[in-house]
Amino acid sequence: MQKIITIAGKEYQDSTRNKLFLILLAFLFVLTVTSIAVASSDFQSKVVEYNKSVQILSSLGKSGETISAPQFFPLKMLRGVMDYLEIIGAIIGIILGYLSIAKEKGKNTLQLLLSRPLGKFDIASGKFLGNSLLVLSVLAIEAFTTYFIMWSVGGAQLSLVEIAKLGFVLLASYFYVMFFFCFTSVLVLKFRSLPNALIVSFVVWLIFVLIIPQIGDTMDPDNQIPGGFFKSMSIAKPQEKEIMARFKTYETVRNAVEESSVTKHYERLSFALLGIKDEYNGKSVGYVLKDRWNDWVWVAAFFGIALFLEYFAFRKRSFLNKTD
Repeated sequence: MQKIITIAGKEYQDSTRNKLFLILLAFLFVLTVTSIAVASSDFQSKVVEYNKSVQILSSLGKSGETISAPQFFPLKMLRGVMDYLEIIGAIIGIILGYLSIAKEKGKNTLQLLLSRPLGKFDIASGKFLGNSLLVLSVLAIEAFTTYFIMWSVGGAQLSLVEIAKLGFVLLASYFYVMFFFCFTSVLVLKFRSLPNALIVSFVVWLIFVLIIPQIGDTMDPDNQIPGGFFKSMSIAKPQEKEIMARFKTYETVRNAVEESSVTKHYERLSFALLGIKDEYNGKSVGYVLKDRWNDWVWVAAFFGIALFLEYFAFRKRSFLNKTD
């Protein structure tokens, strides 16, 4: 265990000194602060408009008429943050996975490491542990920054239930980022050419993060009009389900396309926990987790398979081959 911890510590220090990683991290934090500030300002402007409307009605002697006050759900302000985590978080995972193996293969130090009393699994476990701690550190700082900005700018106070939901989102984020870390590590171990491994990693990122979710959203008839087609047509939920039942095959194919992407499962789960999907606002943590259990399984499965493949790749001696 001491060997694994030593390797993990070295991985942690090496990554925190990498300029590209630090730039991506700073970029993510800047976008986080900006996103929450904009969301908070938008809600405050709605409150001002509401207060003005109430004053106008009172001045016209219509104080008996009521206007629905804007509802405030603090976690909904994280919509933009989740979008950035989907994209930049995955890139951070790719960069960490690439650097973790490339620095050893590029300098041919894997052979040197294995000449020491170290097993292949010691190296794999040390690298995984070190980068796991780094990703968890990043997510913890991200959560603290998020809470501080929500409190200082938006004046939001989170309840224990909301904090618990945020915690589950961070756990899902860890699985999501580490999936890309493990997957990229496997490619760098298997490919002789380091640039080719990085290119393939970003092709997979492009497919999972951008292409498949966009195809699924485009194929969804309810997304064709801002705010939702059925809502704009004042179609009730029972009628909506009845209509969609006539397109069961089409909807099955569309849903299958979306579910082939770990990003879409991560998005569905996080949006439900944060109440970005209105139907989950005010619901308990248990209710949301039970309703979105399949997304939990898929996100964990993607991560678990990638982790297994990483350990399996370390069993092969082909990763000792020099790079092109």
